[in-house]
Amino acid sequence: MQIKESVKIFNALSQEIRLSIVLELVKAGKDGLCPCYLVERLNLTNSNLSFHLKELENAELVHSEKKGKFIHYRANCALLKEVGDFLISDCLSIKEEKCCEIGCCEHD
Repeated sequence: MQIKESVKIFNALSQEIRLSIVLELVKAGKDGLCPCYLVERLNLTNSNLSFHLKELENAELVHSEKKGKFIHYRANCALLKEVGDFLISDCLSIKEEKCCEIGCCEHD
């Protein structure tokens, strides 16, 4: 992952509601969620949720899939993992004593 790609992702996640949507979708797993659940759970209007889901889809953080007459959304967990790996990639390539002290990196 390059910095330019990661900025697009972080920009999409920089709003509390979008981060909340992604977290709900991560918790839902591979089956995803119907927007009606997100509207109720996050106390949003349909149009507000639709706007934020569109932004998250544009950043490739969520995928939509039609199931019957409903659309379900799910988190792009592979991309989220890639973002996490990107954040600590430099940490893994330097000596342990220079690495962050929050315990996010493991060294051999």
